[in-house]
Amino acid sequence: MGSFPGHALPGSIFIFLGLWWMHSAWLRYFICRYRQKPYYVSISFPFHCCSAGLKLPLESFIVLFGTSLGIVVELGTGLEKTVDQDGISSYSFAANNLQHFTMYFMFFLVGIVELLQHYHIALPSHIGVVVGILAFSAEGLLFYFHVHARDPVDIQLHILLVLSIGAIIISSICELAQPQPKQVYPTLMRAYFTVLQGSWFYQIAFILYSPFHAHYDFANDPVQHRTLMLISYYFVWHMSIILLILLLFAIGSYYLSKRYRHVADLGYEQSFLIHETNIDISDNYQDAAEYDVNMINSEKKVLTNGRTEEKMNIGNSL
Repeated sequence: MGSFPGHALPGSIFIFLGLWWMHSAWLRYFICRYRQKPYYVSISFPFHCCSAGLKLPLESFIVLFGTSLGIVVELGTGLEKTVDQDGISSYSFAANNLQHFTMYFMFFLVGIVELLQHYHIALPSHIGVVVGILAFSAEGLLFYFHVHARDPVDIQLHILLVLSIGAIIISSICELAQPQPKQVYPTLMRAYFTVLQGSWFYQIAFILYSPFHAHYDFANDPVQHRTLMLISYYFVWHMSIILLILLLFAIGSYYLSKRYRHVADLGYEQSFLIHETNIDISDNYQDAAEYDVNMINSEKKVLTNGRTEEKMNIGNSL
């Protein structure tokens, strides 16, 4: 990964995932709020094929493709050949590449779990969120020790990256730990910090391995202190711009959700988002149905002609 493309690949994956989560979480939130149903949590959001009315695990496929590409690249470029004094050759993988390979492999497992959940394999509810937390935790651990004995600029760049990863982990834990009914804020924060991580990968690539000038050399930097200060300045601007993007996605998703409020007026191809918000055990969303106070009212006993009549009022799902 010690190159511009090596940082651009994971950066692109994380930016795509974060933006997709932003859009999908806002859209789910507005539709659930309109229909007075609770927001529910999932690690991934299926993509709908408008022409065929099908739900496709596009997110899982992109994760699997991107991580597989990263694994192949890291293993292919990390093999090193050494020759000892006796002329005997030996092969080994560079530790740097092995770390990157491990990161990709953890997220490859996340893609597998998401795919199994999409096709209704009987896995525990929210197992995808748990596996995602483990993958981000492993990534944070790897990058924390990734910059040992490097120059201060390299260290600061990667420490800020680790901080964004830590924020993703905390947001994901909050998604699971928050009481019912679930809130959309942790999911939005997970999306926000995922985009931040992806954009910061690109920032690292442009500072250390820019294709427009020679690679950065801390030893030849005449204003080292200014460079270190500018790095935190860049990071805060990344945070500001991504927050603006998050708000713009909210506006776009709000107006998009209004198109799907009157299902009877829409064709099958246009009503798929309403169907996606249905509480359906086949989609592993049974938790929301269990705690929806508007869905299941408590039993009421009504006296009618001297006898007790039991009524159970069960509302429709989303």
